[in-house]
Amino acid sequence: MISQVSTDLLLAEDDPVIGFQKKDLIGLNLSHNDALVISIQIAQAMVNRIHADEGSAANILQLTVIQQMGLEAKINKSAKSLTGFNGATTVTVGKIELDVYAPPVISS
Repeated sequence: MISQVSTDLLLAEDDPVIGFQKKDLIGLNLSHNDALVISIQIAQAMVNRIHADEGSAANILQLTVIQQMGLEAKINKSAKSLTGFNGATTVTVGKIELDVYAPPVISS
């Protein structure tokens, strides 16, 4: 589980920006609840299929993702109980602090 994401990286002029404008809404059936799924760099790995949800109380990576990144040894073991919207409960393996780089999101 990632508890906090921050970065001091400055954007270069050619860095990508995730941006949305009113014209991007053309053809969409509003109001919708479509998920925003992106790819971002975590540590030295590009991780695909990230569900961007600014309202989440927890940022979760599956253990298999951590293992594929070769970072399992960095996990601080501490079990926490998480309950989903459907009432199902699961227990975390622990916490891990990772450098995350993601372009800013701009909505105009």
